[in-house]
Amino acid sequence: MKKLLLFSMALLISASVYAQRNNNSEYWNTWEYTAKEGMVKDFEDAAAKKTAMFNATDKTEIITYRITTGPNSGTYVRIESQKSPSDYDLDRSAEGKYWNENVAKYIAKSNGQVRWQRLNNGSLNFDPGKSTPKKHVNRTTYNVKADKILHFRRFMSRLAKVGEKRGWTASRLLFRLVSGGNRNQFVLAVGFNTFEREEGQKNENTFEEDYNELFGYGSLDEDSNNFDASLENWGEQVETLELIPEMSTGMMN
Repeated sequence: MKKLLLFSMALLISASVYAQRNNNSEYWNTWEYTAKEGMVKDFEDAAAKKTAMFNATDKTEIITYRITTGPNSGTYVRIESQKSPSDYDLDRSAEGKYWNENVAKYIAKSNGQVRWQRLNNGSLNFDPGKSTPKKHVNRTTYNVKADKILHFRRFMSRLAKVGEKRGWTASRLLFRLVSGGNRNQFVLAVGFNTFEREEGQKNENTFEEDYNELFGYGSLDEDSNNFDASLENWGEQVETLELIPEMSTGMMN
């Protein structure tokens, strides 16, 4: 029985690892850095120079935001978007060597690479080939109970569908962590260019009416209650990020 249990666990782990390398999936990488006190300008200049030297192609482009609210204010978030599994086979040792020798000396705190899978169900208004990075992003991090993932994902997917019906204009990108942290962590990134609320289309129905029209009477109450119950007690953290153009290349909706 013990051998059977271990074999079953090995199969589950193997399936999980294989799923993280799905050739049809889209992956994003993030890094977070805090500059040493008094060296913010030095860090920004060094990172901008490295970005210009090593991140000018479709395969290597990087976008940089700075967190502006909450306890992590001042932390820089570096983002590589739209990766395929084959991109992780590229030799980028020269890039890493340059960073370690010329940029890392200005960093007080950093974390390693975190890899995310972008989820089509839950994302809205994303067209990377036709727009530039948004000036601001509201980033909401969710820690979800392992046995409530389906409740969480159902609500996020349905919110995007209702948003499409109601003409929401902001970009909404939903991600699930696949390597570098808690597998049950999700991030919703909502991009916008102005804090003044953009006018969308006029709707005759309320949000609740549209939701229930799409998914059945009482669906909003049921789904939102299940969503709330899916989160850990500490399970929702919201931060605002600001684009740093000098440290960025490429395109993101």
